[in-house]
Amino acid sequence: MKKILTFIGKWLLIFLVASVAIFLLVRMMPTSPVNQWLSSYNLPHTEENIAYVTERMGLDKPLIVQYLSWMGNFLRGDWGYSLVTHLSIKDQFIQRLPYSVSIGVFGILIAAAVSFFLGYKAALRPGGFADRFSSALAIFAQSLPSFILSVFVIYFFSVQFKVMKFFTGSGAYALITAILITALYQIGSLSRVVASAFREEMGKSYVRFSVSRGFSKQYVLFHHAWRPVFCRLVSAVIADFAWVFGGSTVLEFAFAIPGISYFLVDSMTASDYTVLQTYILVVVIWMFIVHLVLNVVLNIVDVRRRK
Repeated sequence: MKKILTFIGKWLLIFLVASVAIFLLVRMMPTSPVNQWLSSYNLPHTEENIAYVTERMGLDKPLIVQYLSWMGNFLRGDWGYSLVTHLSIKDQFIQRLPYSVSIGVFGILIAAAVSFFLGYKAALRPGGFADRFSSALAIFAQSLPSFILSVFVIYFFSVQFKVMKFFTGSGAYALITAILITALYQIGSLSRVVASAFREEMGKSYVRFSVSRGFSKQYVLFHHAWRPVFCRLVSAVIADFAWVFGGSTVLEFAFAIPGISYFLVDSMTASDYTVLQTYILVVVIWMFIVHLVLNVVLNIVDVRRRK
């Protein structure tokens, strides 16, 4: 019970600090939201119009009153309206969220599944094909930006060979390709984590004892040593889930996928502070859910965490 309360208290503090920080930062932006709103409606920036819009937005009130009003509305589900599109921010997030979450979550889950078996093979034969291949993938991910790879994929499969249409139709090809590219860029680093964890388990007494009794190393590692290795993999995946939204920005732009990151960049260009505020809080809530789910998984798999 104490761990649960500590976990919830930590994330409530993170949520509070993040909300205060983004609230103050957006109000330090050089472009005033009032001027942005007037420009979006092609209205003159007269003193009367500025005063009216300022009062309408509640920006004439003290900062603490503005903050409490904003947080109260957010917690009630009223996320306001975009200064650019004049549409409900909540509705736009709900429409775009599945694209960004699909790219990030499915990409990382595919990478984790492939990495576990690739890392297992790499640990069994150091210097073998799996070991060299996982190292090459890790170097590849660090050397070649995903945007460049996306351009090559679009050129060869859509322009040169004409086997896929990324920018017409339902957009399924674009989404699936973005998911696979996301997975590709995670497999190398995650498989190295798995390989290192399996090699550590090889040196432990219970593995050596089981092997001395006649069990093969492959059997012992795959059937008995997988739990601590899986816990290491989950811990590494937690960090990767942090960039599910922001990390998909490049791919969303490359394949014209209308995700949240695509929406965020447009909002930043237009100094749409209402969207920026909401985006940060949604990311914090997302990370809370990710940590909660993966910590539950760790507690189920790793008996030592329950003590």
